Amino acid sequence: MSVLEIVGGILLLVCAVVIVLSVMFQESKGNGMQALSGSNESSYIGKAGARTTQAMLIKITKITGIIFVVVTLAVYLISAAL
Repeated sequence: MSVLEIVGGILLLVCAVVIVLSVMFQESKGNGMQALSGSNESSYIGKAGARTTQAMLIKITKITGIIFVVVTLAVYLISAAL
């Protein structure tokens, strides 16, 4: 195993954890993990803040997913070349 494969593996693990957490904290039809945070629409953030938080979580999920795919392909190409 080369150093690049190890670094790629670590990046994959970090991306996977970030994706799982960001998806778990997104709104769904049920409360899900968001019920644990104690936030609701009657809090000081309000409805506009909730939309902003959801938009941020969606953006984080998309960006991390793209990074995950790119790193996966890079690690595969590196390991195939060796």
